[in-house]
Amino acid sequence: MQTYAPTSTNHQRSLSLCNYDELCSIRKREIVKQMDSVGSNDNEEQCLLTDQENRPNYTEPCNRRLNCDKVNTESYLTSADKSNITSLAINDYCDESMRIFTCSSKKNKHNSDGTIYEKAEADPIPSVNIIKGHRRSLSLRHQFEVGYDYLITEFGHAKEFAGKTVTQATKTVTQATGAVWKVCHFSHLPKWMQDNEFLHTGHRPPLPTFWECIKSIFRLHTETGNIWTHGLGSLLFVGLFIYEFVTISAHKTAIDRLMLTIYFCGIILCLFFSFMFHTFSCYASPKVIKIFSKLDYCGISLQIIGSMTPALYYGFYEDFDMFKLYISFGVVLCIISIAVSMWDKFGEPKYRSFRAMVFLCFGLSNVIPGVHWYIILDSRLLTAYYLFILQGALYVIGSLLYANRIPERLFPGKCDYMFQSHQIFHVLVVLAAFVHLNGINSMAEFRLHHRLNLIADISSSNSSLF
Repeated sequence: MQTYAPTSTNHQRSLSLCNYDELCSIRKREIVKQMDSVGSNDNEEQCLLTDQENRPNYTEPCNRRLNCDKVNTESYLTSADKSNITSLAINDYCDESMRIFTCSSKKNKHNSDGTIYEKAEADPIPSVNIIKGHRRSLSLRHQFEVGYDYLITEFGHAKEFAGKTVTQATKTVTQATGAVWKVCHFSHLPKWMQDNEFLHTGHRPPLPTFWECIKSIFRLHTETGNIWTHGLGSLLFVGLFIYEFVTISAHKTAIDRLMLTIYFCGIILCLFFSFMFHTFSCYASPKVIKIFSKLDYCGISLQIIGSMTPALYYGFYEDFDMFKLYISFGVVLCIISIAVSMWDKFGEPKYRSFRAMVFLCFGLSNVIPGVHWYIILDSRLLTAYYLFILQGALYVIGSLLYANRIPERLFPGKCDYMFQSHQIFHVLVVLAAFVHLNGINSMAEFRLHHRLNLIADISSSNSSLF
């Protein structure tokens, strides 16, 4: 077996190198040079590294051994070279998941420098099990880091895009409406405008005119969602009111129409007063804001009594005395809640829970007549009864979210524009009102058919007498 040894000059120069790849490249060139001078055997296949092959391959098995059959590496590598290669090989093979080299010969396996060696004892590569463990842990860590970096990058791009979109939309609307004000931080608001400290940015500053407040409807700020949810809700129920009178209630009696009118007036006034309050809550006058807030609270009381009236009427249709008793009790509670809402401090932020409790207790006063109605309930009205329970559950959930300011309390500064507790409360109020309307219509239709059947029975009995 012929051994190729490097020249002393090149050997000394290679000892000063600290890079494993450069050392392998130098050894490769020296071997090729000496093989060319001696003459290579045609039957002997040599596998030399190229720049492309020098790149790490993560798909090959980690325990591939680099055996030698032709040339013994120990014959031309000094102990210093071996020590240097061993320490560098551990880092390279672990961090880059081993450098794997291919060869056209099935028998021979080659070293990274292109040489062939036969003894496993001369192999400076660390234990296969150690390399396997390092490769597996480093591969998983690498994949996790790549995935994490990708998510962070994409989130940053999405946030930047959303910010640019909001800025451009605000700029466009500002130019169209001629508005010159900018949203501000919660800490920059005057004391009498500070309501929810968990909403950090996007607040409207005090505006000098009502027209400026109206134009702010089309700007993005903390009250935009509150304005549009009840503004569109009031228009929705105006349309439903017209539809009920033109089509569905054409065959109903005057008292049926009166019950529907009471209900629609209560819900429309509630939503409209809320729309007005949230629109003008930025007006530069505390007295004006208090007036609109009192209208808002009065609207809630009117909505509750307006919902109670038709439900009690149809629920105790055959017991008018019980209807008068329960509706009188409801009217008294309505007057009390309106009187309490006229208190100037009732609208202050520190009384938020008290406000929610007042209206929640007023609404839950329907539990007593509801239980009474369930006892005498016709089984054919169970659907309407379940609708009323669903409506009450929506009101309770909305009130609790509003009183505890969830979710902005859990995510301060993250719900400044959307998904605030007040916006969720508004949406639940509209949904509950729609559910209640379906319950009233179901009861009204049942009473109408019951009345028609009763009239038909009386007519048939009278005709049989004659």
